[in-house]
Amino acid sequence: MIDLSCKKYGVISLGCDKNRVDSEKLLAVIRAGGGTVCNDVSEAQVVIVNTCAFLNSAREEAIDTVLECAEYKRTGKLEKLVVTGCLPQKYIAEVFPLLTEADVFLGINDYDKFFEQLAASYESGRVNGVGCGNCSAATERVLTTPCHYAYLKIADGCNNCCTYCLIPKIRGRYTSYPMEQLVSEASSLGDLSELIIVAQDITRYGEDIYGSRMLVELLRKLTALENIGSVRLLYCYPDVIDEALISEIRDNDKIVKYIDIPLQHSEDRILKLMNRKGSGQSYIDLIAELKRQIPGIAIRSTFICGFPSETEEESAALGDFIRRAELFNCGFFAYSREPDTGAFRLKGQVPKAVKNRRVKQMYAIQSKISENRLLSYVGGTLQVLCDGIDYERGCFVGRAYFQAPDIDGKVYFFSADAVQGEYYAVHIDGSDEYDLFGHTFDYTEEPDVG
Repeated sequence: MIDLSCKKYGVISLGCDKNRVDSEKLLAVIRAGGGTVCNDVSEAQVVIVNTCAFLNSAREEAIDTVLECAEYKRTGKLEKLVVTGCLPQKYIAEVFPLLTEADVFLGINDYDKFFEQLAASYESGRVNGVGCGNCSAATERVLTTPCHYAYLKIADGCNNCCTYCLIPKIRGRYTSYPMEQLVSEASSLGDLSELIIVAQDITRYGEDIYGSRMLVELLRKLTALENIGSVRLLYCYPDVIDEALISEIRDNDKIVKYIDIPLQHSEDRILKLMNRKGSGQSYIDLIAELKRQIPGIAIRSTFICGFPSETEEESAALGDFIRRAELFNCGFFAYSREPDTGAFRLKGQVPKAVKNRRVKQMYAIQSKISENRLLSYVGGTLQVLCDGIDYERGCFVGRAYFQAPDIDGKVYFFSADAVQGEYYAVHIDGSDEYDLFGHTFDYTEEPDVG
């Protein structure tokens, strides 16, 4: 029998932060099995590509990445190529016979069978292991984020069944992880300045296993942990943000005054076609209530442009909504027509060029809002969490409370000295439409504001 503990392993994680958590659990499995993880995949004997399949562009990226890695079988030390995650989970019937460059295929919950399936590939050739495992209760992880922050995935799957979304077809119905499991996982992650709560929809946490929404209770338990400095909330659905959650964000000093609410559109006809709950007016009312109860709260959202049958007037109305809402940060995406979704069959598909134009129009509107907001900080002081050093700019880089990793802007600052994971009072010297520039008060040279 082959000794897999002596192998070097490389992992490439594609897609969202929820996928990243899955990759970190797989890394823990590899480490527990004695494997060595290397950062350079060209040096690895086994490479794992953890895939996303949410959009066609993500599927293309996944396949391209697998093919690129397969070249290491010819030019490097690669012996086995493993494909995991959403792509094989949803499309194994298509990819297994076609993607012959890969040796092992595993689904979203099969990491506990990783070594077993890998050994089988050495012994008998290509392996389809999708559905063979049950690692949903795994809590051990090897963090791939900077050591001072981490993501905590509190549930998988989704029950919302938005007509543009494949997630329920890939990851199934909404499944909350037990609270004690999550608290144990969070406590094992070491001292964190920031714990970022994620799921496809964190607001419905607990409905399936406890019979009622339990996000507030979970937040209280997580923020009571001594190793957790603060907690940030991503992906809260607007129709279930209630008074209890608003009050907890407001009153719990450990919860960052930031919330990500994927609204997707503002016009009622489009929202109905998307199978989204609520209305444009209810969204405006919710935003107003959050701002009233939690002054300064940073609200982030995402929107889809060019949904089937969206008119020029409805696109313009979305732009007006963006101006009225005055959100801190927004992401805009051209609608992607995905087979096996309800919207795929809708009439009035919008041409690609029109969708892309509308995305640019929305970004132009939001850029002005963001630029003006960031300009208001110039001359003042912000508490900034140091994420490390930006070697190209020759300065430190960090985030204010209204900036989540990877999806929002940054604060670039000069300092006599700064430590990753610590907070610093940064005087803001300048801004653009996305980032801030400043210095700490112990920095005596003339700062360069970008």
